[in-house]
Parts: sequence; structure tokens; C-alpha cells
Amino acid sequence: MANEFKVRNGLIVTGSEYVSESIFAPNLPPETTPAYYVTWRQSDGRFEVSQLTPGNTANTIGCWDSVTSGDPTAGEWRTNDNSVGSGTTEVWINVVDNAANNQNNTLASLAVGSVITLYVGSNTTSFEITGIKIYYSAPGVPDYYKFNVTYLSGNQYSYLAGAEMCLGIAAAAPTNQNCVTYKGVTSKALIDSTTGGGMFINTSGGTSVWSLTTNSTTEYINVNDTDLNGVSTKNFFGGVALGQTITLASGTNSATYTVTYANGSGTNYLIGVKMTSNSNFTLTSGTSFTICI
Repeated sequence: MANEFKVRNGLIVTGSEYVSESIFAPNLPPETTPAYYVTWRQSDGRFEVSQLTPGNTANTIGCWDSVTSGDPTAGEWRTNDNSVGSGTTEVWINVVDNAANNQNNTLASLAVGSVITLYVGSNTTSFEITGIKIYYSAPGVPDYYKFNVTYLSGNQYSYLAGAEMCLGIAAAAPTNQNCVTYKGVTSKALIDSTTGGGMFINTSGGTSVWSLTTNSTTEYINVNDTDLNGVSTKNFFGGVALGQTITLASGTNSATYTVTYANGSGTNYLIGVKMTSNSNFTLTSGTSFTICI
């Protein structure tokens, strides 16, 4: 690699051949297995020092600096307990990394079942994603992601504010082919109070109207936080990327949409949609409908 550097006897040397020897010990044999690697990042001019070989971190998408509390702003990340390891259940990452690159497209491609690797200093730790929640600074404008995770392997440690984490995608989950099932209810209040309840939000004359009819004016699907089979709506839609196609079906009726927004608020979940199949139908109260990815 043109931008790979190795350390020999305290000196940074380039390429596969060492161009200098330490003035204190000029006759030492070449260090064929260096303890540290120094890599120059062209994006921001930084040197990264790591005990990991460059090949192990070649799949990192970007780096973020840690905070110990609050919402991560641009260039920041954190966990639920300021540590990385078996006690880590949440990883929060802003869509903008510390080199000012917007990483939303890559973060949005992660799904439940994806495996991510956190590189912090000389530590390497992998997690499986079990749920995803996206927080928005404005409708349709992602701000940061909260990944629910399960520890798989690697180093366990605590970190201080400012610790840089580089994120790697160890394994992407296959496309989720499962479905969630809800039933039509007759009021917004019933969405909150009825397990599996759901309605559509259509635009009429510039105002939003909750309805059991879906058509080209449907902008949102509003459903309870749990479907009729006990599946977490938030976990399910955590695997849906903005712009992805979903299918809604009830009996012999079906319609397809692209997803423009996804967020939960306590007892319900709001999915912003744009109809692509132009199929119109009306549910009766209590009629079930499925949403499939």
C-alpha cells in the first residue's frame, strides 16, 4: 500500500523496504513483524497508529470521536454505558463522521442481523445488530442511529470522551423477507392503545387525515409498537432503509411504497411512504393487513 507506514526501532519507515535504521542500534535485524502500524488518512491528513494490520481495518467506513452522554452530534459516537464489551447493548452513531463525511447511506444499509466491528485504538470488538432506531433532525433528515447490539467477540474495555472509533462492516444481513401484521382501527387513539392497531395518514386539502383508505395521497402508515403476533415494530423496521420498497397487502388487495421516513414515539411507529403501484383500497375496522420487506 502506498500510504502504509511501519515502525522500526522507533522510526516511521515506508513501503515494504526499510529506508533507515535507528542511529542507536544500526545493526539490528529488520523488524518483519512490527508491533505498530501507522497509516496516513488522505481524507483529513491524520496518521492512525494501531497494532492491527491495515488489512484488518480496510473495510472501515469512517471514524467518530466518543462522547459520554447525550445525543451524538456530527462526528460523535457513544455506547449505553461508556464501555465496549458484553455489557454494551446500544451503539449510537451520528450520520456524519469526524472527517465531515455523511455516512447515512451506509448506516441505512445495515439491518437486524448485520455484524459491525468497532476499532478503538488497538481494540477490536464485534457485535450483532438486534434492532435499529433512526433519530431525525427534521422529517426525512436522519441525524443519528441507535443500534441495539449483542456482543459477539473481541476486546472489552472502558473509553474516555474523545476516543476515536472506526466502524467496520463485518457482515451485512440478507434482505429481510419477513412480514408484520396489523389490523385496521378507527381512531388515532386506538393505534396507541390497541396491540397491532394501524391506520393510514392521507393528505387532503393540505391537512393530515387518519383513514382506513390507502391511495396516492397516503403519506404515512401509523401502527402500534407491536404487531398482532407480538413482533416489535421498531425492531422490524430497523431493517428498512430509506428508499427501500415495502408491500402492503390485505386479502386480494396490495400496494407498494418506497419508505421516506421511519420513527417511533412510545406506543406507535410512523412510516413515511410514497405509493409506487397506485393501488387504492379501503379496510374495514378489524381487517388485518401485512407489511412485507
